[in-house]
Amino acid sequence: MQKLIMITLITALVATFSAAQDMFPGETPETIEVGDAELNRFVEALQQIERVQMDTQEEMISVLDEQGITTERFNEIYQAEHNPEFELDQPLSSDEQSRFRMAEQQLQSIQEDSQVEMSQVVQNQGIEIDRFNEIYVALTQDPELQQRVQELIN
Repeated sequence: MQKLIMITLITALVATFSAAQDMFPGETPETIEVGDAELNRFVEALQQIERVQMDTQEEMISVLDEQGITTERFNEIYQAEHNPEFELDQPLSSDEQSRFRMAEQQLQSIQEDSQVEMSQVVQNQGIEIDRFNEIYVALTQDPELQQRVQELIN
């Protein structure tokens, strides 16, 4: 489950902050200018988002513990529901199905709250979400910008 949670969190982060990645295939992104002050705010937002993600992951694991479902079993049930070719190792009891549904609903709520919190983190740093997206996309593709961010983190 930790891998699923981490994948879910990363997916949520990317979905929330990378709308600018809807470029046409093969299109080379433009290099953007990011001043030092803005980059500092961006890095601070990234670090705060990482803390939000860690807290969210702990909260999600706690939900599974409360429902008495291991992360592995949750992942297995989740895969079985979303992939018709995937078969469960053990049949799903009605009690387990109920606990799974409860956990799934709670995890979805936690994820939604986390996305709101991450958006607020960005805005609290004085960065518009669209600009954060633009810098984030550039960071994934611009080695010079990556180096600048790495220097600020270290």
